[in-house]
Amino acid sequence: MKKNIFLGLALILSINLFAQDTESIQDISETNKAAITRLSDQIKKFPQEKIYLQLDKPYYSAGDRIWYRVHMVHAAIHTPLLISRYVYVELLNAHNEVVLRKKIRPVDDATFFGQIDLSPEIAQGWYSIRAYTNFMRNIDEAYFYRQKIYIGNSLKGLEGITVDEKTGSYNSDFKNATKSQPEFDVRFFPEGGHLIAGNLQMVSFKSISKNGLGTDISGRIMDDQNKELITFKSSHLGMGLFAMTPEAGKTYTAICEDSKGQSITFKLPEVSVTNYALAITHNSSVINIKVLSPNEAERTDTLYLIGNTRGLPFFQTTILPNNPGVSLSKEGINSGITQFLLLNSKLEVLSERLVFISGRDKANLSLTLDKAKYGKRDAAHASLLLKDSQGNPIEGNFSISVTDDNDIRIDSNETTIQSYLLLQSDLKGFIENPNEYFKAGNKNAAYQLELLMLSQGWKRYDVAAALAGKFAIPNKHVLEIGPTITGKVQNFPARRGLPKINVSFIAHNNMNFAVVTTDNYGRFIYQSPEFPDSTTFLAQADKKTGSFVELVIDKDSFPAIESSTIFPNDLKLDAAMRDYLKKSRDKYYYQNGMMSVTLKNVVITAKKVDKNEQLRKDRGSMYNNPSYSFGEDDLKGATNLFYLLLQAPGMTSGNGGNSLLMRGKPPIIMVDNMKYQMEDLQSINSSDVKLIDILKEPYETMAYGTEGQNGVICIYLKRGEDRKAEPLELKRNQAKITPLGYSLPAEFYVPKYQVEDNRQDPLPDLRSTIFWKPNVKSGASGVADVFFYTADSQGPFTIIAEGVTPAGEIIRYQGKMNKKIK
Repeated sequence: MKKNIFLGLALILSINLFAQDTESIQDISETNKAAITRLSDQIKKFPQEKIYLQLDKPYYSAGDRIWYRVHMVHAAIHTPLLISRYVYVELLNAHNEVVLRKKIRPVDDATFFGQIDLSPEIAQGWYSIRAYTNFMRNIDEAYFYRQKIYIGNSLKGLEGITVDEKTGSYNSDFKNATKSQPEFDVRFFPEGGHLIAGNLQMVSFKSISKNGLGTDISGRIMDDQNKELITFKSSHLGMGLFAMTPEAGKTYTAICEDSKGQSITFKLPEVSVTNYALAITHNSSVINIKVLSPNEAERTDTLYLIGNTRGLPFFQTTILPNNPGVSLSKEGINSGITQFLLLNSKLEVLSERLVFISGRDKANLSLTLDKAKYGKRDAAHASLLLKDSQGNPIEGNFSISVTDDNDIRIDSNETTIQSYLLLQSDLKGFIENPNEYFKAGNKNAAYQLELLMLSQGWKRYDVAAALAGKFAIPNKHVLEIGPTITGKVQNFPARRGLPKINVSFIAHNNMNFAVVTTDNYGRFIYQSPEFPDSTTFLAQADKKTGSFVELVIDKDSFPAIESSTIFPNDLKLDAAMRDYLKKSRDKYYYQNGMMSVTLKNVVITAKKVDKNEQLRKDRGSMYNNPSYSFGEDDLKGATNLFYLLLQAPGMTSGNGGNSLLMRGKPPIIMVDNMKYQMEDLQSINSSDVKLIDILKEPYETMAYGTEGQNGVICIYLKRGEDRKAEPLELKRNQAKITPLGYSLPAEFYVPKYQVEDNRQDPLPDLRSTIFWKPNVKSGASGVADVFFYTADSQGPFTIIAEGVTPAGEIIRYQGKMNKKIK
């Protein structure tokens, strides 16, 4: 089944069927036709988004920067989806508190990417990253993107970091909070959802320790006469499987024991004499489905079977009386979790069973390097070729990271775009070691996936409700296509809404002005032009004669954090973590100066230091004295940064007044040592700027390489202690607000080692992320090229690229540079 056949969510009856005796559309029973229509209607009425983030590395250090690319797809067919204008990315600590929140918009209307700057003061420990859109708030928070990361802090010394040299286990400030409860819990899952009397039936189980992770157990099944029937033992992350033939009227218990010898008794589900259950066996090519009936009695009723992948039906058949079941080919079924539903004529779900399909629908990304071995600060050229699953070169847009193995060790069992889109994002519970199921060398992957499918349920939609015609509708949170500010104008003190009142808005950063009018209930909606973060609005409602008018602005609303991330009790890595934190500390000091340390009272005699010179030093500037500067006094009277810069000697405007030229050519713009685009100047409020330096001479700009030969404008923004609240007495009909605006993406810095002076720079290059590019694009030929420079380490390096093709095929590549020969 091709992925693009349902892009427009057309009538699903046109989808190919894969029964062994493929029926024509006209031969589909009315019951199956109704079931297929309702399941497809559910997706059409509520198309869901699915989000995955590729991060540049799995763990970080205080003062570091987290680079990320957001891959957003249609939840059912995995084709790229860009219907929401904004994605929210949050950094949460282990206590589920938001440390930092970003709002990002697509760059070039195509890709979402950005960065999170970690404070040098951030506490060491486990954190998680959560991402969602406003529209995704209509579904359970469990389906938001969530990924754990570890953040170390060595900027104040390494005494807080301990390591067991034998196990490589690192301490963490945050542990999983556990209440007083049993050491483990076991749940039992009869195949098909019911324990059917008189049938040899598979029963899976899952044992979880009180920290939320799987734990191995062994046990015995006992009947109500205290007779031991069978023994069992977990085989993968606390999961296992056994077969039993339950008898009508009997009850069963399981006596379970963990590795510590602790024993707990659990009841098995009741034995049913009225239900049916699906029993499925499958291999690489065929799925065999059987209906179990109580005591293997011959059925007299007609049943209906529907197969769907992520809610999208692809298979149907009618199971006539006395027919034990059906077989179907796996050929053409999309990869991922497939749900089989056994229905009666009333479209009631009698049994369900999940099967994981490993199809041949993954894109192929190959990478060729221009050298077999790279030296220090060496130029690297990687050529990538993207093909679809049929071997055809295709256009694509994906992200790529290159990290140093001496600092960053990639856990091959942790989340990847493949494990997340096909597995984690469709199951509500925690999936431990998710990528272990997709590792090429895992010979037990099929069995392990079967254990997982037998102990899980697919619940993105309420299938039973949809089949009954009760559809889930996204009616709580709107699809966000632009920023809005809402509120109410009311009289005071009665707080009755006032209709037909004008409310004016003025944005301080860009002097945008607009007026909206309240409705009959006093409510208003201001659909604002897009604005960057830290934009402040002054709002004012017109006064009404004879009334006390009060303006109330609705606060930004964000989803509650209800689900918790499960963290390991310890970070299990080798000594690379300690070396990485040391290197991160040194890198931070080289770029930003040493952290302050409180000393005993001393008297220091020294010459007065120019405050701007000190600021440049503190911010890690790559020059000593600029050609021209604008200080705080110059900035106080400035209303627009663009016009202020035009006052500098030699500065002119170009491009119809929309850009700055220095000696007739565009200079580069650096804001706090990060490159900005010329148009970004319009979003910077002059009151937020501490200092502007203009570099003209070659000896000033040499550190910026050929890119800075036309001149450099260095802008340094105010920090916490410099930002003073402006005194403003607001009346009841006025409000001053700073809603969350979009964050500008920064550009990953690639050293210009083609310049010999840069390559010979004595300052060490301590990058752990050697290269990051969030939007690598291949053309129609499938080819894309990336260029970067290695650091002072000679590797080896790990290269990871991830994405999704326009047809919804997953892109995933992982390889090595400077791989050590064993």
